[in-house]
Amino acid sequence: MRMNLAASIAAVLVMGGAPAAVNGDATGGAPSLQPGVALGQPNVTIPNPPLFITPPRLGFYVGVETPYDIFFAYDAYYLYYGTSWYRAAGYKGPWTIVHHDTLPPIIRKYRIESIRQYRDMEYRTFRRERDRYRGRSFRPDKR
Repeated sequence: MRMNLAASIAAVLVMGGAPAAVNGDATGGAPSLQPGVALGQPNVTIPNPPLFITPPRLGFYVGVETPYDIFFAYDAYYLYYGTSWYRAAGYKGPWTIVHHDTLPPIIRKYRIESIRQYRDMEYRTFRRERDRYRGRSFRPDKR
């Protein structure tokens, strides 16, 4: 008994404890991931520069014509993927997970559902007016 306890304590000390994103069960149940916590890089591939437009209600760029929730504000790209937020210097990554509280206030003040709604409304305007579109838009250089 003492040997098992000592070995368990030594293993925890050597390994540095359990990862913060894993929940263990004192009864021996299987560990589970906490919601909203991502491990590693998101499984995202953006081969070509996405088009970004700025819905007036939001005040920051949102990616369109892409399957990802990607945004541009304050010289950085932000990605909402799964249930987590990521930040990168370029639209292709590499992505670093960021806590919601560290997002720029201009992004943080909106729920992702509202951002998507404003994005979709502005994109409909963009498609309808294409050549006459008077909103702000840009496409980053391909890297």
